[in-house]
Amino acid sequence: MSSSNDRPSWLPPLPPPNRGRALIAVGLVLVIATFIYIFVMSYVGGTHTLYTLLPLATGLICLIVGLTRRNEGR
Repeated sequence: MSSSNDRPSWLPPLPPPNRGRALIAVGLVLVIATFIYIFVMSYVGGTHTLYTLLPLATGLICLIVGLTRRNEGR
């Protein structure tokens, strides 16, 4: 007896439902934290360096890769 969730063997397997979600979450955390850091440092009067752009660039790359992986199977 087969259940309604069984798929024929000739069909490709279904992709996992949460593909790319971890990268999207990491990217959002990095981008939001970087912007908060920039706003706080600007308010306090601190100086910024170009090293501030590294977590921002990493977060944006994670977001882009996560969003592309999420839409791959469609």
